[in-house]
Amino acid sequence: MLILAPLRRLLARRPWLYWAVVAALALLAGGLVAQAAARVEAAKEAWGTTRAVVVAVVDIGPGDSLADATEVRRLPAPLVPVDGVEELDPAATARQRIATGEMIVTHDVAATAGPQALLAAGWLAVAVAEPVPSGAGPGDEVSVASGGVVLAGDAVVVGTNGESLLIGIPAAAAAQVAQAAATGDVAVLIKP
Repeated sequence: MLILAPLRRLLARRPWLYWAVVAALALLAGGLVAQAAARVEAAKEAWGTTRAVVVAVVDIGPGDSLADATEVRRLPAPLVPVDGVEELDPAATARQRIATGEMIVTHDVAATAGPQALLAAGWLAVAVAEPVPSGAGPGDEVSVASGGVVLAGDAVVVGTNGESLLIGIPAAAAAQVAQAAATGDVAVLIKP
């Protein structure tokens, strides 16, 4: 309180002093912002060269088109995976779920549409009519059982065909699952 009264009188008699302090504070703030911007640029340059990579701008589900759900961004080369995709075929679809902001890599992309887009190399699709619907949908990881025995521990739903599920299964187990599906003794178990 003792300092404020004389300070107010001083500033009332000399308004240029008030404005000089305001200008000095503005210059100080501007200098701090310029230093922060220079540090950001220096950090960018420290990463070296940049590289183009396709990034998801929305959450993408298995079998969804990638054309309108992605954009190309330039990121520091050390952050981009070796198999990062630089450009997409307009008909490209997602093989698996891709989160917003995730970089697209080659194993995320299937160039064909439909169930084949979700099949891994060496897998076959088997139509399974479920006696008791599991609620599984495209992209869900499942196991297939028959008679209390797991026939295919690693499988993925790649599509639907009427009331049947199309399930991608490793080729070695596909014949057993097809036989169980033909007899109607099959259960689809959804993985967490």
